[in-house]
Amino acid sequence: MSKLKKFYNNNRIYCILMLVTITCLIIILLTMAIYFIKQSTTSVYGNRLDGIENYPVDSEVSEANSFLSSADGVLSESVRIQGKIIYVDLTMSSDKSNDDVQSVCAEMLTKFTDEQKSYYDFQFIVSREGMNPYLGSKSASRTVISWGNYSYETTTSATSE
Repeated sequence: MSKLKKFYNNNRIYCILMLVTITCLIIILLTMAIYFIKQSTTSVYGNRLDGIENYPVDSEVSEANSFLSSADGVLSESVRIQGKIIYVDLTMSSDKSNDDVQSVCAEMLTKFTDEQKSYYDFQFIVSREGMNPYLGSKSASRTVISWGNYSYETTTSATSE
């Protein structure tokens, strides 16, 4: 015990600094551990999906799938839910115009109730052979589908002859 007292008296500043350093390291390690443990126990979506059980859409999704499979010009369809977004992937024949695509998607939206349309966002991805994908979205806070600017793939030459 006398050796310890002698060491402390000779190195008082170093002992106090070592005690403060060890205390700070313990606090930092505990804070990091709590942060990462809390991160791993929470949902990926946070609290954005609170109340989603009040808006079930399983029957409407299957109804939308059956409508799209019987719609004119639709070659393949996929309707899936991810969080609060309903993704609608369509492959249509290349002879269908943008207006035809928009009318099919708008008609598909009628399969959902107004409450569901005001809770879920919708994303439309329409592929046609030889053309760029045609994209549309309907936000839960909007009543219309917003369609992206659509441009045909063109090949032009920058060289002059």
